[in-house]
Order: sequence, then structure tokens, then C-alpha cells
Amino acid sequence: MRKALATVAALLCLTAATAQKHDNKADSAEIVVSRFLKMQDFNKLTRDSILYMETYIYYKSRPTDTAILKRWFQPPNRFRAELWHNDTVVEGNYSDGRRIHRQLTPSMKMGWVDVTPELYYENERQYDIRGVLHHWKDDAAELKYQGVWNFNGHKVYRILMETPNEYNKYYLFEKESGMLFLIQETDEKSEYNNHITYSHPDWHAYHEYMPWGAVLLPSVESYQVGNDIVYYYTHFKNLPANPDIFSKNEP
Repeated sequence: MRKALATVAALLCLTAATAQKHDNKADSAEIVVSRFLKMQDFNKLTRDSILYMETYIYYKSRPTDTAILKRWFQPPNRFRAELWHNDTVVEGNYSDGRRIHRQLTPSMKMGWVDVTPELYYENERQYDIRGVLHHWKDDAAELKYQGVWNFNGHKVYRILMETPNEYNKYYLFEKESGMLFLIQETDEKSEYNNHITYSHPDWHAYHEYMPWGAVLLPSVESYQVGNDIVYYYTHFKNLPANPDIFSKNEP
């Protein structure tokens, strides 16, 4: 049984979101985020099997050009990601969560290579099904409550997240359900120093979540980058534990 968000139909009409006066009685930013993370509850994923995720990626401007993102995750920190295009792995990384940290990128032209744990985890974040909110404390981010807003007739909480060396992001959660449905990325610099300029999506929408045991996984997503819109459709299944997946180039 899937959980569809009530605000999905309006996600592509972002200009319709208008501010309301702050509700001082509403939950603080951290409570809103903690409520959502508790609903997802990735800690309840079983550690004796692998969660396999296969994501089909479609571009609105190129509907016949499909990429496939394959991901394997065994809690607490065994992970592998491979981005496939035209039957070829074009980029990816994997780690056994201990000593092995390997990466494959087009610029390397050397196949899979060992990288530092710091470089591995920096790159791994873009593939993590759990999303950046799962790591917000580790990232030294600061959450700021922005109040209750009206988003196309729906009451939502808006949270500002400021992270060192990143642009500010606004997270929108349904007020009643507590579900995250939209991230609005900005070109605004945070209060932190050493800001790095980089390209990023304009927004990232979560259209549908899939209950997986006691865990809630995002199954339909989209985001806008430049003038294009990208759609993610993810399928899940459990696989038997296999350490080779997290320790070999070709398990």
C-alpha cells in the first residue's frame, strides 16, 4: 500500500506558495524534522539482508533517454551505487563500511579506484535513499523554523536549513501528516564562511512513499534542473546478504 501526498498535484506550480504569519504555537524546526525522520525510521531496516533499489530516471526533454540507478544498502553502512546508461556503468561507488572505499567516475578513466573515506562519503550523499536530512547534524547544519505556510490551499511547515559550504534550502512538510514533499533550493549563501559555488536543482519533489516493512521509502520523485525536469521511479526488493557486493568491483 502506497502513501501519496495530498499536495502532489500542485508541485509544479511553485509560485502559488504564499507566506502566512508565523504560528508561534507550532513545533520547532527540529521537532518537525525529527517527526518526519521517525516516520521513515531507517533504523528498522534489517541488518541480515540487503535492500536493493532500482531507480529509472527520465528526462522531460529526452523521454526515450533512460538511465538506471542501482543501489544496494545493508545497514548500518555497507553501500553500493551504480549509474547505468546504455548498458554501461558510467559512475558509482561502494564501501564495506570499514576499510574499502572505491569510486568510479568518467573523469578518472581508470576504472574503479580507491579513494579516501572523506571523498567517498561526500560523493555517496547524492545516492543515499535516506536523503540529506538523515545526516543534518553530522553536516553541522542549522535548522530555522519559518512558520506555517499556505501551499496551494494546504497548510505546511517550512524549515530553512543552512549548511556550511552549501546554498540554503527550504524544506516543506505537510502540517497534518508531517511528510516532507518539497525541497526548494536557493542561490542564497548561508551565514557560514568558505562558500563554494556549484550548480544545483531548483527544487526536489517527493510525490510518493512506499511502506517497506516498518520503513517509509521515497518511490516517486522529481526535480527541476535548468529548464529540464527529471523523474525518479524506484522499485525495491530484499536480497540475501552478500559481502562481495561491497568489496569487489564486479561481485
